[in-house]
Amino acid sequence: MINFLIFLFLSCAISFGMTIALIEKSDRWPLKRIRIIIQKFIHDKISWRAAQVLFCSTCSIFYISLLSDIIMCIIGIFVGVPYFFWPLSGFIMVGFTWVTIEFLNKEKNVNIFIDKNDNVDIEENDNIE
Repeated sequence: MINFLIFLFLSCAISFGMTIALIEKSDRWPLKRIRIIIQKFIHDKISWRAAQVLFCSTCSIFYISLLSDIIMCIIGIFVGVPYFFWPLSGFIMVGFTWVTIEFLNKEKNVNIFIDKNDNVDIEENDNIE
């Protein structure tokens, strides 16, 4: 059981790292070329709509989690640990990524109130919904 949890943790870490590298940091040189090649392949072979998934990290981590689970399944065959937990690991990582991105993109709301006498009142709130 502990080996299964180790494989689950490694699979989640691999899928999160691959998603951050391919989606969030793909505007830089070496990763931009890789993302464009992957996007063209998906666009030509599957659908143009499926290629749009690579613009959203929360959307793409579900499928990148499938890739990391396949990698961990192959490693698990050699080690002797049966592992393939994809749909659930994909949903776990979608939730984790969504929470992480919402936490990192936390902004402040600034409300500016101006009354009849041109008095300005500024109110700052954290954007916690």
